[in-house]
Amino acid sequence: MQHPRTSVMTGLLAAGCALGVVALTLKAAEGTHSALDTALSTTTGFLFLLAGAVAHVRRPANPIAVLIALAGVALFLEDLQFTRNPVLYTIAVPLRAASSPVIAHLVLAFPHGRLRSRWERLLVAAAYAVVLGIGVIGLLANDDPRDLLAVSADVRASPAVGRALALAATATSAGVVVVLLYRWLTGRLPQRRLLSPVVVIALAGALTSAAGTALGDAHPLSGPLLQAYRILYCLWPLAFLAGVMRARVGNAEMIRLLLERDGTGLAALVQDDEVWKDSRSIDALNAAAGLVLDNQRLTAELEQRLAEVRASRARLVAAGDEERRRLERDLHDGAQQRLVSVVLLLRMAARRSGAELPPELRALLTGAVDELQTAITELRELARGIRPAILTEAGLVAAVRSLAHRIPMEVALTVGTVPRLDAAVEATAYFVTSEALTNALKHARTDRADVRIAVDGAELRVEVTDAGVGGADAEGGSGLAGLRDRVQALGGELDVASGPGGTTVTAVIPLAD
Repeated sequence: MQHPRTSVMTGLLAAGCALGVVALTLKAAEGTHSALDTALSTTTGFLFLLAGAVAHVRRPANPIAVLIALAGVALFLEDLQFTRNPVLYTIAVPLRAASSPVIAHLVLAFPHGRLRSRWERLLVAAAYAVVLGIGVIGLLANDDPRDLLAVSADVRASPAVGRALALAATATSAGVVVVLLYRWLTGRLPQRRLLSPVVVIALAGALTSAAGTALGDAHPLSGPLLQAYRILYCLWPLAFLAGVMRARVGNAEMIRLLLERDGTGLAALVQDDEVWKDSRSIDALNAAAGLVLDNQRLTAELEQRLAEVRASRARLVAAGDEERRRLERDLHDGAQQRLVSVVLLLRMAARRSGAELPPELRALLTGAVDELQTAITELRELARGIRPAILTEAGLVAAVRSLAHRIPMEVALTVGTVPRLDAAVEATAYFVTSEALTNALKHARTDRADVRIAVDGAELRVEVTDAGVGGADAEGGSGLAGLRDRVQALGGELDVASGPGGTTVTAVIPLAD
């Protein structure tokens, strides 16, 4: 779809090209201008048209392109004063400095195409008003017979008008340079890079023009300064064109800043429209933002996977504890009860037979009863090791106290206020304590251990310390390694500190919600 400003730009370019040909013809025919002057002015005008066309192609929505092309048209309008046609001459006289306010407007509006402050708008309005006003005065006070609207033939008016025009142009140029310098000094690095060519040409042109005006037409340096000014003026469109070539942020570039992954939009980068940033900055920003978003997405996915793993491990721990409870019930209500029944039957048989049993058979029955009692004791201990019934019935503290009483070593138990906790938490804390005490009994060569259990905030802390020979290692495939996995499955941590002075096993387990 064609942008609405395209038709305006097309008209300007067509008018500018036609005026350029006319201006070149008139200036060459007039005969008072050097070939260099004629070439520079014509080249400058066409360069403005070219820069405007390129700017419009790059950013059709930005009005800066219209201003750039309008500067070329205005420059060619100035040369219409060299016509011999009275009507055309009369029209051209007020436009003898038409490019000056357009250039001022262009400089202050560059690069985003609009004037931002009241001072800028006042300065541009004054430039247009002064140039047009002085042009009208020159039209009315003119001794040229081609001027159809002249009301005074005072020959002194023309030089006065020329001096006024020069002073007005100088004042306008000074104001533009001041605003441009302020913007450059207070701008950020991308804006400075974009404005630097314009600032350099503006400063050089202003200094050259001021020096030529101060020296006067009779000074020997006046001619060279004038040529230098014309050359610098020719560089204006190149400065704007350089900015346009480096400026690639437009509608298409903003679309590029919509970040997508696998066809799904993730985010849009919002940038300051203060300047047009070059494509390399956009590409770098796009790539960096893409990496950040990928990082965040991967981190979120990893956290989700870790949460799923923790939940899965917690379910496995809960399922294992449930299986332990089932085995403990089966052993207690099944095999253990059957063995007790067998013992009772054998004792009943021995009492009923009395003295009738031979001594050898009585000894066999007695031995069988003793073996069965031993099996029942071992089976009871096995059931307690799988999951003691007291842990389910009375809780962690009671189960640990029972463990401390059964184990053949001195256990100093220190317990804070510990309420009934989640079954998985209580079971894990119990088995940590049991494994640590069993290891101390078997390997530490000590007869004493300290057990501390307390709830600290939202965590249960279990600490078992012995003063043995050390050597415990949770990474060596021992029972402590399995317990570490069990503790971590509940979101906790198991730490083993072991050395010649003893071993401390510490488990910190978050309390279930």
